[in-house]
Formats: sequence, structure tokens, C-alpha cells
Amino acid sequence: MQLDWTTFILEILNFLVLVWILQRFLYRPVLDLLAARQQKIREASEQAQKQHDEAETLRLHYESRLADWHQECEHSRLQLNEQLALLKTQEMAKLKQALADEEEKLRVRNETLLAAREAELLRSAANQAYGEAARMLNRLASPELTQRIAAVLLQDLAALPENDRALLCKAAGALKENEAATIVSAHSLDLATRAAIETALVTVSGKILPAAFSEDPELIAGLRAIVGECVLHANLADELEFFRRQANHVR
Repeated sequence: MQLDWTTFILEILNFLVLVWILQRFLYRPVLDLLAARQQKIREASEQAQKQHDEAETLRLHYESRLADWHQECEHSRLQLNEQLALLKTQEMAKLKQALADEEEKLRVRNETLLAAREAELLRSAANQAYGEAARMLNRLASPELTQRIAAVLLQDLAALPENDRALLCKAAGALKENEAATIVSAHSLDLATRAAIETALVTVSGKILPAAFSEDPELIAGLRAIVGECVLHANLADELEFFRRQANHVR
């Protein structure tokens, strides 16, 4: 078989023309199409990567904000617990103080009631004792006892302290002219005793004082001398009344 160079060359030319045509009208558009598609793929990949980066950034930002929110929540919870504990402590302190105040008020009220009850019992006992003593002294009262008390009064006037003497002198000096001192006795006094009392009053007061004598059985025994605003108590009724007032003013 002989090689036909003419045919071979024509076949080569045909192949070259076909390659040119394919490259011109088929390969290049396909390559351009592939290049364009690859470009789109790259752009899509870059866009996806960008979106992925943005999403990752957003995720990290969200996680950071979430962590901050959890931290703020925990801080707020701790603050709330501290405030609640402080409020609880303050309320408990107020409650304890209120209970202590109420307890103190109750104690004071009980002490007041107890003191009032004790004072009432003391007054009742004093009044009862006063009544018993008054009845007993009434049985013991006699003109002789009045005379003896008058003698004691004369002794007391002779030994009267300076302060009391000054008060008696002042009261006597305030009396009007011819105004008498009043001597009230439980029993009738004899003339000697009356004279001795008048003399003692004149000596102590430094002023001549007429005396008006009267009787009052309520005095039980003894007498009461009244010189102006000055009153000398020397009788059992006044002494009993004095002790009863003292007992009634206990507490």
C-alpha cells in the first residue's frame, strides 16, 4: 500500500481547519463559559465565605453579648440577694426592736399595775391600821393624857429650833391687834396649863398673844395651837392623819 502524500496533506489540512473551527467556535465559547462559571463559583464562594465570616462574627458577638447578659443576670441576682438579705436583716432588727419595745411597755405596765396594786394594798392597810389605832387611842384617851401631851408641848416650845421659832414669830407678827391665838384641846385644860401655854407662846413669839381656848373631841387626846398661819400639832388625831397621809403617798 502506497502512501498518498496529497491525500495525507489534505487530511492534515482538513484536521487543522477542523481544529481551528472547533477552537474558534466551540472550545473558546466553552472555555469562556467555564471561565465565567468558575468566576461565578469563585464569587459565590467568596460571597458565601463573606456571609460565613459575617455569621461567625455575629455568632461571636451574640455569644459575647449572651455571656455579658448571663454575667449581668448573675450580678443582678447577687445584688438582689444582698438587698433581700439586708432588707431581711433590717426588718428582723425592726421586728426585734418592736418586740423589745412592746416587752418593755408590757413590763412597765405590769410594774405600774403591780405598784398601783401594792400602793392600794398599803393604803387599805394604812387606813385599816388608822381605824384600829384610832379606836384603840379613843379607848385610851383621857383628860390626863391630854394634860401630859400639853406638858410635852410646853417642853417642845422651850426647846424650839431657831428656824421654827422664826416662823412662829413671823406668824405672830402678822396677827392683827387683839387677834388671839387659838388653842383647841381634846379635853378641858386646867387654868395652870392654860396659863403656861400662853406664857410659852409669848416667850417664843416675843409678842403678847391672847389665847382663845376651845375643845374638840375629834382630836382624841392632846391639843392644837394655831398662831396665824402657824399650826402646832400636839394631838393624836393629827399624828394619826399624818401617818395615814404618808402611807397613802407611798410610791
